[in-house]
Amino acid sequence: MRKLFLFFILLSWSRVYSQSVTPSVILTSGGGGTVGTTGTELYYNIGEPIVTTIINSNNIITQGFLQPEIVGTIDLSITPLFQNESCLNKHDGFISLVLNSSPSSAIQLVYVWNPSSICPSQNCSSIDSLSPGNYSVTVLAVNSNSIVIDSVSFSYNVLASTSPCQISVYNGFTPDGDGLNDNWVIENIENFPNNSVSIFNRWGNKVWSASNYNNSSVVWNGKQQNGTQLVSGTYFYIIEIEGGNGVKKGWVELTN
Repeated sequence: MRKLFLFFILLSWSRVYSQSVTPSVILTSGGGGTVGTTGTELYYNIGEPIVTTIINSNNIITQGFLQPEIVGTIDLSITPLFQNESCLNKHDGFISLVLNSSPSSAIQLVYVWNPSSICPSQNCSSIDSLSPGNYSVTVLAVNSNSIVIDSVSFSYNVLASTSPCQISVYNGFTPDGDGLNDNWVIENIENFPNNSVSIFNRWGNKVWSASNYNNSSVVWNGKQQNGTQLVSGTYFYIIEIEGGNGVKKGWVELTN
């Protein structure tokens, strides 16, 4: 006995619809609402073109762009300030980041520097005393959920100076033993190690002198050569730099 099997093939036909739409801008004041009967709410910014082109019980097709509505500042804006080394071996380059604006939902800015050793705490908006070299930083704006919502990055090459640092003399110090300003500082004198410094009182008598002044191990602390404390008053100095770098003279006020 033969069995006859009938195979029914169901064919599904589909149609493709096309439509020409003239672009137009509507809702130029912005807004939003429920899309059809879906219960989905969409919001759009001012001036975005949104036109419903086909709508039926199952589908809605739109021409244009739908974007979330965001209220407040959304951009992280920072102005970087840079300075190269001011004079040879000074190591005084700096990078400073000036905040212009940040996202309104940001509760913290994180500064990720490279090399990381210059600010391991990641909270430095400015770095000074930089040696010549390459530096970079990425600033992260973080919200209350610890999510990065914006970031900006900068890089800068601190250039070395070829000009020798010139000495600069402070015209006063207070050797009173409080640990502050107790020694007479001659800025950049360490760049001219072959030097001699002499101190005179108002009558022209030499009260102290030394060679190779360096602001640390060789420094005037307001005492005479024999270790006796000098009285408050105005004293006069002569700084001689070997190698043809000249002589510098002036006065300094000592206040005990």
